Amino acid sequence: MLLKLSKGLVWASLTAVLSLTACGPVQFSSKSAGDVDDSNVDPGPVPGGSIREVNYTNTVSARDNKLDIVLVVDDSNSMLPDNQKLAANLAPFVTKLQNSNIDWQMCATVTRALPVSSTQTAWGASIYWQSSSTASTSLGMVLQRGTSNLSQIFSNTINYINAGWVGSDDERAIKAMWRHVYNGDLRYSGNNGCYRPDSAVAYIIISDEDERSIGGDSSQQVYSGELKPLEDEDKPEVFVQSFRDTFGADRRFTVNSIIVKPGDSSCKASQDAGGAKSHYGFKYAELSQMTGGGVGSICESDFSTNLNLFLDRIQDSLSSVPLECAPVDGNITVTITPSAGVISSRIEGMNLVFDTPVPAGRTIDLKYSCPDDGRSPSSATKATPLAEQGFFAKIVSFFKNLF
Repeated sequence: MLLKLSKGLVWASLTAVLSLTACGPVQFSSKSAGDVDDSNVDPGPVPGGSIREVNYTNTVSARDNKLDIVLVVDDSNSMLPDNQKLAANLAPFVTKLQNSNIDWQMCATVTRALPVSSTQTAWGASIYWQSSSTASTSLGMVLQRGTSNLSQIFSNTINYINAGWVGSDDERAIKAMWRHVYNGDLRYSGNNGCYRPDSAVAYIIISDEDERSIGGDSSQQVYSGELKPLEDEDKPEVFVQSFRDTFGADRRFTVNSIIVKPGDSSCKASQDAGGAKSHYGFKYAELSQMTGGGVGSICESDFSTNLNLFLDRIQDSLSSVPLECAPVDGNITVTITPSAGVISSRIEGMNLVFDTPVPAGRTIDLKYSCPDDGRSPSSATKATPLAEQGFFAKIVSFFKNLF
């Protein structure tokens, strides 16, 4: 067992909660595959060394859909106007979720370590949602479906987060998410409450810089001392593995980013005009692509377009299967038994996404190859619970009617 610190706090009062957990391996179950149209699958990397076969099977079971949303807000000097744009558009975004059949909840954290005492700080601490301009703990750290006055809550909470704090110039959204997951481990009874046992998870990062400002890339350096090495907790692939180690290989999740998109020089110039230099979000975009999430521009006049994009990505995440790797040569065979007709699939990052959700009662078998990294093939007894077809038909219709 490991001792871990799970801290949800009001910064003024600096409260803290202790939590315990143990870490477990990624797990898979075995079987093989055959006859789904996967002609649009993107090719994966070809390793230079040996490969190993991965066999995966699960039976789709019907259930109500649950979605846990985690906001990761950059609270550095230049971010308050962008964060206020986010707050203004979160209310209609979540209202659309309210009107769907998705059972959602939301937590929030920031891209720096938060003070929990005069000598201690904590990464990935959930913050309290705010019902008024006076700091309060009344709403708790988990915003629930059905809460009223969402627009005011988001506005008050963003102002409560504020921007320009000492030490906030070393933005580390991935590290904050890594610690947030660590503190949300369901195997510990004192977890942060942000992750339910049977929910999909959608992260939304908002930042005008990269992990550790420049993503560990010296060519992006503007200010002296800006280059800081990436630690393991800052790396996209480490976060993906940590999430799966904590919640299991079958937990569906996406990381969505509102950033200065790599190569968007006009957006970067616009952000730089505010004073402090911005940076392209290479690492955040990489993590979004790896998990099949969306990448939106922080320079949009409002964020409704970005958030609607994330709704599409969230829909995809509710009809997908996580993969252990990007398959060698992009080759993957898929069999659905009994047959559900031709269902196209595509690889997005480390997820196999079905264009048409697989109905309940069908068994999905996958077979593909991974680079042999020395790990033993794993097994599992737990099937991935996907929602039944009638529910997804309603969700698809709902999203089509948004535009």
